[in-house]
Amino acid sequence: MTSEPTPPPAPLPQAGPDTAGGKVISDAVIEGYYANYTEYSKTFRTWLVAYGVGGPVLLLTNDAASRKFAAAGDARCIVVLFLIGVAFQVMGTGINKWAAWHVYSDMTDASRANGRWSKAWCWINKQAWIDVGVDVGSIAAFAIATWMLLDVFLAAKPPGA
Repeated sequence: MTSEPTPPPAPLPQAGPDTAGGKVISDAVIEGYYANYTEYSKTFRTWLVAYGVGGPVLLLTNDAASRKFAAAGDARCIVVLFLIGVAFQVMGTGINKWAAWHVYSDMTDASRANGRWSKAWCWINKQAWIDVGVDVGSIAAFAIATWMLLDVFLAAKPPGA
């Protein structure tokens, strides 16, 4: 019994002309994928910043939690870690904002399009690892702060003990 060889997978669709036998993806489809990415990116960044700001606010506005937290030796470190996580997101937003402005500006003013700064910001705009690094930095800072915070509350004696 012989089996037919498995045909190779179809090439992934590429944007632009059909030169490799792949399907042509329209600009509208590409825009749709980009819009999808931007929505997830904004939502994720909002969640991270809300977590980073909300954690310390919750601790400082709840009297029982605030007393336990203040008695912990690591309280300052925990707050700093939450702020570092938020700072990562603010820094990433600033980088993305400036890169997007430069790319937009270069598209509307051809005299700027080939300058050194233009090329640098265009390169930065295409680097996904910057966003990944910012998100990993935030998540790491929040995870450490949360772990330390759980340690404070789990190690605390229950009332009346």
